[in-house]
Amino acid sequence: MSLTFAGHEVDLRRHELRRDGNRVHVEPQVFDLLVHLVRNRDRVVSKDELLDEIWSGRIVSEAALSSRINAARKAVGDDGERQTLIKTIHKRGFRFVGEVIERPEETKPAPEPAPATEAPAADRSQRPSVVVLPFANLSAEPDTDYFSYGLTEDIIRLLARHRWMDVLSRHTAAAFRDRDVDAREIGTTFGVRYLVHGSVAKRGDHVRLAAELVSCESGRQLWSETYDLALADVLEVQRTMSEQIAAAIEPELARLEREAAARRPPVNLGAWDCYQRGLFHLWGFTQPGMAEAEAMFRRAIALDPSFARAHGGLAYVLLQEAVVDGTAERKARIDEALRASRSAVALDNQDCMNLCVLGRVHAFRHDFEEAIALLSEALVLNPSFAQAHYALGCTMIWSGRAQEGVVHIDRAAALSPRDPHLSSFHAARALAHIHLGELTEAVDCARRATRVPNAKAWPHIMLVAALGLLQRHEDARRALAGLKEKAPGYNLVAARADFFFCSEESLIERCLDGLRQAGLDDSPPALADTQQGG
Repeated sequence: MSLTFAGHEVDLRRHELRRDGNRVHVEPQVFDLLVHLVRNRDRVVSKDELLDEIWSGRIVSEAALSSRINAARKAVGDDGERQTLIKTIHKRGFRFVGEVIERPEETKPAPEPAPATEAPAADRSQRPSVVVLPFANLSAEPDTDYFSYGLTEDIIRLLARHRWMDVLSRHTAAAFRDRDVDAREIGTTFGVRYLVHGSVAKRGDHVRLAAELVSCESGRQLWSETYDLALADVLEVQRTMSEQIAAAIEPELARLEREAAARRPPVNLGAWDCYQRGLFHLWGFTQPGMAEAEAMFRRAIALDPSFARAHGGLAYVLLQEAVVDGTAERKARIDEALRASRSAVALDNQDCMNLCVLGRVHAFRHDFEEAIALLSEALVLNPSFAQAHYALGCTMIWSGRAQEGVVHIDRAAALSPRDPHLSSFHAARALAHIHLGELTEAVDCARRATRVPNAKAWPHIMLVAALGLLQRHEDARRALAGLKEKAPGYNLVAARADFFFCSEESLIERCLDGLRQAGLDDSPPALADTQQGG
């Protein structure tokens, strides 16, 4: 169904707002608010009702509600002074007063789809959309449908928390339950790019889950995984596996979108394409790549100043540049990152990535209490978000809570075993083990970090420090040679500067002592791409 009013169309199936046929970028929360007002246009909608519907009853400020109302008005060409469409009813709430025409879905057969190469550029630039089909119940027991139903529901809910993608509701795909239908037909029917489907097979006290991610354009399988588990607690298994599956699928979708954006010609790029290109360059963790990423994020913001994720992306790349640029530029980079991340959260404070980036900025500024609060809130919004677990783990380690930090680092690695930050995951754990005096474990983690293909100098620093503290002099000398290959001219002065993020002076001194015992000296430094933050 679609709702049309005053030159606008709300497409409920595709979760899109269009003005005169052109897609209007609107944050998901603002879209939901607008839809709720339009659907209930026959009455006044109270503030409490909006808080229940849009924020699920969470406590938010009046300013947050006002911000979303203003954004909804702006999206449909209205404003707080005229109130031609969204009217404020004093002390009662809000009411949509525009004339609305409801248009049902077309029932005539869809035309033959055009070849993918002829698809309009605008369609290829839209953010990705995903449908999760009901998981097939292959269990012998007929009364276990509830498990596959609940798993499907949880995966949809968790994927939908990644606000950079559109996830269709469970009811949308219900008609395809237990039907063998080609992914391309489903893609044409729902207008989606990706399909998630799978099966559940319960046998006694064990359950096997299979999940697949499929391209709706080509029908090709993009990712698959099978899980075998003991079924001690049904609800706990359902929760754990839905988190695991959602956490595995999201990075795959993000990688596919980045690579697709990078392949497109660099002309007429929209804000979404620029954002995806920025991520593509950022995740390479090279200085030229980060410069290109920064340029792409700035371009996305220029094209669409209300695109919250673009502000968050800019903040993130500025943090990475603060790490590798050296002390002279560091403060300015972090200060700008703070402004950009605050803008991201102001535009969308329900996006876990925006809260995560703002939390990381506060951690770099040694405002650990605020950082931990923001990162914890990001995990409330999305408990399967590996980046927030990693950032929270780092923050705890840097502020002297290493044991707690390790729990979150391990969770990040479990949720995203092919993460672009995997080397940093292992290196952070190595630092925690050094803090806890578990030097053999620190060496093991540091070695794993150095073996990751995109590893920078920081994991080598952890390895050299741990080996030095263990007084394994021959191994330490070989590790130091590896460090010098990554960072020619690296010395103790540079090493101390690279611990700017850490408030635990005893931990810093211990690492420096290990480096010193391994043979690192105070010779003149060269520019080193240490990249410890990740």
